[in-house]
Amino acid sequence: MGAYILRRLLLMIPTFIGILVINFAILRMNGQSLTSAMRTEVSGKGGEGLKVQAASRNVENYIDRFRRAGNDLPALINVRGWMTKAEVVSDLTAAAPDSLLAAADRSDMRTRLWLAGHFAVEPLYEVLKDPALGRLVPAASVAFAYNAYTSVDLAYAKTISPQRLGEIQAQNDLLRSNRIQDASDPQASVKRQALLHFYEQDPGRWQHTPARQWRALLLETGFVDFTVKLFTGNLWSESHQEYAFTIIGQRWYISFGLNFISIILAWLVSIPLGIRSARRINTIEDKVTTNSLFLLWSLPTFFVGTLLLHLLCTDTASHQHLFPNRGLSSPDAVWYSTPRYLLDLAWHAALPLLVLTYSSFTSLSRYMRGNLLDQLQSDYIRTARAKGCSEDQVVYGHAVRNSLLTMVTLAGGLLSDLFGGFVIVEFIFSIQGLGSLTLDAALQFDAPLMMASTIISVVLLLFGMLLADILYAFVDPRLRGQYG
Repeated sequence: MGAYILRRLLLMIPTFIGILVINFAILRMNGQSLTSAMRTEVSGKGGEGLKVQAASRNVENYIDRFRRAGNDLPALINVRGWMTKAEVVSDLTAAAPDSLLAAADRSDMRTRLWLAGHFAVEPLYEVLKDPALGRLVPAASVAFAYNAYTSVDLAYAKTISPQRLGEIQAQNDLLRSNRIQDASDPQASVKRQALLHFYEQDPGRWQHTPARQWRALLLETGFVDFTVKLFTGNLWSESHQEYAFTIIGQRWYISFGLNFISIILAWLVSIPLGIRSARRINTIEDKVTTNSLFLLWSLPTFFVGTLLLHLLCTDTASHQHLFPNRGLSSPDAVWYSTPRYLLDLAWHAALPLLVLTYSSFTSLSRYMRGNLLDQLQSDYIRTARAKGCSEDQVVYGHAVRNSLLTMVTLAGGLLSDLFGGFVIVEFIFSIQGLGSLTLDAALQFDAPLMMASTIISVVLLLFGMLLADILYAFVDPRLRGQYG
């Protein structure tokens, strides 16, 4: 048995890594670019409107957000360590207003250069220092200031001294105040010299050394940044301004409680119902039960939930609503006594539990019925009946246990379901659980929060599958015989 469990544990590692990579890739492909994220704040239409924002704190805030999420880093391979002056000149020329590129492409080129990171500071310094490239100085100064800017989030601020925090803020203020917006700026020469002096104070901080180049190749990437933050619990949610796992910890018990109760109810109803239906096959009771379950199974969850909300949670001329239409407690429930609070909680949770339970037991009971019918037609069942076993002994002593293999497979996902969200039900009944949290994160492109909730569900699903594999060994004697 130990070898069996160890083999399953080892298989979980590549599975988890593969799921991690796939989820990261999907989020990266569907994530917002800096241009699209800022466009909602920019006055005017088209990419050229971003030029107006180049000197504003708003762009700085967006760049901070991208850096905290790791979206400024290349996904898997970082070759920015080999960035040269010629490449930067080419990008600045392509992003210039007189470029032949379309406005949107120029904006993308410009914002991509803003997110190039510390490796872009040295070549940008060389551009600022070159008198022959005076026409590129304004754009280069803006890119230099954004790439040399030091982002300070809440977590980092707690780890440094107040003196160091003040130094960083002073450096950021210097960079911010010396961005040159256009060639007509009367202080252009002074600002240019200030940026050059900023670099020359500590050139070793920005220079491309071979050690930095090769280390950044695989380690300074979006995937590594995300993985490190994931395993250290430092995924930061921009939409909630809090750590992702902290937010999930504030909501998980709501989804856990409702899912746990609905799963218990569904299994308590579905297994006896499936057994009874299989033992009375082709009777009127079986036909009525089977057709009724099929009808219920065909009704979408959102339809049933919306119908119950309309019929039982809405005031009409003839009657008042029987159930509340939102939340899991009354607004003043905090002042209730314990018995009254529990009754209020049951009153609010009744319809969500009904919708969650019906959507599960309709399919589970059909699985149980089909599995039991297969077993009742087996040779060993005929042998048991020939030996004189009662029908209850045949069903409960032999057939039901072997029918549980498929049910064990379905049970493998229960652990993930307990901590997962039920988006539709939460949305219909306005319940603030993990489902609504994940939906809100998706609408706001909050990748860290989405990944945190997804990874938790994946880990629990993998452990649920491991638990199902262990239960297989207890249910199936062949596995016990093979692995001891």
